[in-house]
Amino acid sequence: MESFHNLNPLENRIYKLKKPAFRFLCPLCRTEREFSTTPRLNRFHFLQITFLTSVTSIVFYPMTGLKILPIFFLYWSLFEIMVRVRFKSEIPCPHCGFDATWYKKDVRIAREKVKQFWERKNTVEEPEQSIEDEKEVVTEA
Repeated sequence: MESFHNLNPLENRIYKLKKPAFRFLCPLCRTEREFSTTPRLNRFHFLQITFLTSVTSIVFYPMTGLKILPIFFLYWSLFEIMVRVRFKSEIPCPHCGFDATWYKKDVRIAREKVKQFWERKNTVEEPEQSIEDEKEVVTEA
């Protein structure tokens, strides 16, 4: 397999994640990407859910009895939602703005999002350049 660094990426990685869940190249800018999370719950999450359920059951047992135990499923669904939201927030490329989920849904919207990303990035960079130009004009005069 060819090394990631031989593909002329938009930006080279300057840091690496210790234990990435996924490692891949951005399809648009060929920058090496890594995800730190997965879209699935792991053992540690289920341990946290069980602990939360136990604490909640102990606190509310005098008032509700064993009727509180189905709260496990509420915690499970909340954890599932939060893990997936956190994973989806990592999907857009921070270097080019490409979002694979939008590309899979609608290519036109994905193109618009990339265009908006570059417009936003260029407008942020322009004031810095104009300040540098003003400094050069002042120093020349």
